[in-house]
Amino acid sequence: MYETKKRPLTDILIVEDDDIIAALIERFLIQRNYVITAKVATGEDALYKTAEYLPDLVLMDINLAGKIDGITATRFITAIFHIPVIFLSGQDDDTTLERATLANPASFIIKPFNSKNLYSNIEIALRNDRILKQSKNYVAGNIRRIARAALSELDAYFILDSRGRILFINPYGEHLLNVHRNDVILKPIGKYLTFYDTRQNTIFADTFLDVIRESLVLGVRQHIAVKMSDNSYRHVVIQSTSIRDFEKETIGMIVRLHMKTKKEL
Repeated sequence: MYETKKRPLTDILIVEDDDIIAALIERFLIQRNYVITAKVATGEDALYKTAEYLPDLVLMDINLAGKIDGITATRFITAIFHIPVIFLSGQDDDTTLERATLANPASFIIKPFNSKNLYSNIEIALRNDRILKQSKNYVAGNIRRIARAALSELDAYFILDSRGRILFINPYGEHLLNVHRNDVILKPIGKYLTFYDTRQNTIFADTFLDVIRESLVLGVRQHIAVKMSDNSYRHVVIQSTSIRDFEKETIGMIVRLHMKTKKEL
């Protein structure tokens, strides 16, 4: 007799703010032996949990309870982590579809849907993802590694959109700013960080434009200090990496803020 080849376990992140629909999706997936890494209700949590778990696939609602919608979250997830995302939405108007296309989703399923429809779309998306990543032209890049490392490193990391608004902050960044990560979402980074030029003895007027955006061009920024909560300054090293979507358009950046030790000084 021929042995049936078992399908490898697949980790799926569910992003849905309707508890009933989220539970229904979870039941569908468990019936097909998928592994649920987490269920979240906001785009900001989707970004964070993707960095934490690196699921094989994300199921994403578009209208979410948080500050970041599903389309924005997907655009950054696909650009940074190269993980397939399937939209699950009750909206199929032209405007929504046009915006959704910019996020490069693996598929778009209209609510209501059934388990067969969900399963077939998941399997097609996973197969296409495997083919893509096995191709000779596929380049993962290092931005996925940077985002993944952010959760455990003792440096502050931020994911910013093209306007300098915070989409993600790592645990050390929360400690540095003395904030909870959900409280800073979509707020300009300049609201929380003030930088000082140690050579010119001047404060930078615009944190985002004068320091962070400039570091994309100039590389690692030295001779900079950051203002602390007690109004003292600590020497830092700043490094920014562009985040580009599938059309090579820059949609944001990952920023690393390293506090210099006494030995480094």
